[in-house]
Amino acid sequence: MRKSILLVLTFTATILMMSCSSSKNATDVKASNGALAGKWTVSNISVDIPAGYKVTDAFDEGPYENFRGSTWDLVRNGKGSFTLTNGTKEDIYWTIYGKGNDAQFQFKKLNGAKARNVEEGYRLQLQNISSNSFIAKSPVDLGDGKTGYITYTFTK
Repeated sequence: MRKSILLVLTFTATILMMSCSSSKNATDVKASNGALAGKWTVSNISVDIPAGYKVTDAFDEGPYENFRGSTWDLVRNGKGSFTLTNGTKEDIYWTIYGKGNDAQFQFKKLNGAKARNVEEGYRLQLQNISSNSFIAKSPVDLGDGKTGYITYTFTK
C-alpha cells in the first residue's frame, strides 16, 4: 500500500513539474505585437537578387546597406521608430499582418502625419521569431515579373 501511495505521489509530482515548466521553445514564438515589442538592432542584411540586378533603395529611405546597425524601437501599441547609424530617425506605426507562417511585419513611415492618414507602407515576411531575434524578408520588385529579397536579421 505504501509503495502504491509513493508511486502515485511521485507520478503526480512529475506531472506537476512538467506542467509548470515552459511549454514554448525560445525559437517558437508566435508573431504578435507583444513578441516584437522592444528595442532591436539590424545585425545582418543579406540579399537574394539575380545577377545583373541592383537594389538602390530600401523603404524609400536610401541604400539597404544604411539599415545595417539601425535601431528599431517597437512599442506594443504600434508606435515606434527606426534610427539609422547616420542619425536619421523616422517615426513609424507598425503591426503584424496575418498569422502563423504567413505573418508579416508591416509598418508605415509617419513623416509627422497620423497613422490613419498614411496609406502606403511596407510588409516584410517574418521568420524564425525568438525572444532575442527575428528575421524579416522584404520582397523587391525587379521588374519583368521577377522578385528579389532583402533579408534583415534583428537582434536584441
